[in-house]
Amino acid sequence: MERGPVIRILRAMIGTDQELDIILSGDARALELRNVMAVEELHSANGIHIATRQNNIWIDASHVSAMWQARVDLDAELGDEFIPSKHNRLAAV
Repeated sequence: MERGPVIRILRAMIGTDQELDIILSGDARALELRNVMAVEELHSANGIHIATRQNNIWIDASHVSAMWQARVDLDAELGDEFIPSKHNRLAAV
């Protein structure tokens, strides 16, 4: 993935409670980013430094295979009467 879109999304997260999950090539586990405080483009072609409240993270955007972020607008759109489809419901405890 190109660095530009990744940078824009990360910078929009600064100071918010938004989270972003990123899959890097060769790893099936997602890297979860939250509490973003600063984002910096590095001198390399695709390097990004991300400072969160907990960690300093350096990634190469060319290794990003996928990114996703929970939609916060769904709660307002769907309201309390929304019932998820059967395969998306949590089992009763």
